[in-house]
Amino acid sequence: MRRLLCSIIAVVFLLSLSSCASEECKEDKIVSEPESPVVIIESEKSSEPPATPPVVTLPEQVDTLETHEIVPSDDELVCVIDYIPTIYIELRYAAPNNFTGKTIYDFTDAWLRFGTVKKLMAVQSTLIANGYSLKIWDAYRPSSTQFKLWDVVPDATYVANPYTGHSSHSNGGTIDITLVHQDGTCIEMPTDFDDFSLLADRDYNDVSETARQNAQLLEQTMEAAGFIGYMGEWWHFSDCEPYPYEDLENLSFSLNRQSLFQPDCEEYISLRAAPDYEADVLSHVPRGTYFNILGWNGEFARIEFQDQQGYVSTDYIQPIP
Repeated sequence: MRRLLCSIIAVVFLLSLSSCASEECKEDKIVSEPESPVVIIESEKSSEPPATPPVVTLPEQVDTLETHEIVPSDDELVCVIDYIPTIYIELRYAAPNNFTGKTIYDFTDAWLRFGTVKKLMAVQSTLIANGYSLKIWDAYRPSSTQFKLWDVVPDATYVANPYTGHSSHSNGGTIDITLVHQDGTCIEMPTDFDDFSLLADRDYNDVSETARQNAQLLEQTMEAAGFIGYMGEWWHFSDCEPYPYEDLENLSFSLNRQSLFQPDCEEYISLRAAPDYEADVLSHVPRGTYFNILGWNGEFARIEFQDQQGYVSTDYIQPIP
């Protein structure tokens, strides 16, 4: 009897130890469960996702072209305001308000290749929808004016040396631009135009948070439309589509829309349907007729005559003094 009682006590004791061991294992498992879900969530919160560039859609047809009988070719040099009437123009080199302190340009209109203008239209449309607008500080730059800039700042870091090449502005596909409110009032940007300090680069770590956000909005919207920015100047953008320089060498005398032109001929010049000597003749422009230049395409100028647009040879026109 005593032996049986001892055996029962021993069994109960062993079962008690087994139960304790199981509970300890269960507690160890709970304690040692990894907290990886918490770590992952905190990691996701601490990493900022990259900014998503605005969606910019290039127009296949320009809305404002309904008043233009002829749609320019992409490489034609046109007056920007004709196609983007909501854009602001302040050519800094057309007045003394620039780093030279002198008036460099003898014109006040901004001109660019039509292909570049179409991309700017998409940018402007996107910005207007968000309460902003573009303001142009510089666009097409005649090669003759590049020498004036070089005389003031003969440093290739900031000014293209005209004796060894030319500025990309002289191709008609590069623009200096800033961001303003839709009503034209200024907003905070990293620097003013032609600031030669390190604040003007695209690092943005040394400017205010507001200036950084505004500059990045401009940069992302321009890049989404097909422009590429210059790292040393937050305001400088070039069209990814390259354009030749040679076609524009003879245009520096005629970029002011306030100037009128007239045929340089004995009787008349032909108004053609395309910038080609073999193109159909729409009408004739007699000597003594005055007109404005609407655009440039190589050896031809696009004009409007008697409510009809067409092309005339630049060899047979001259500005009125």
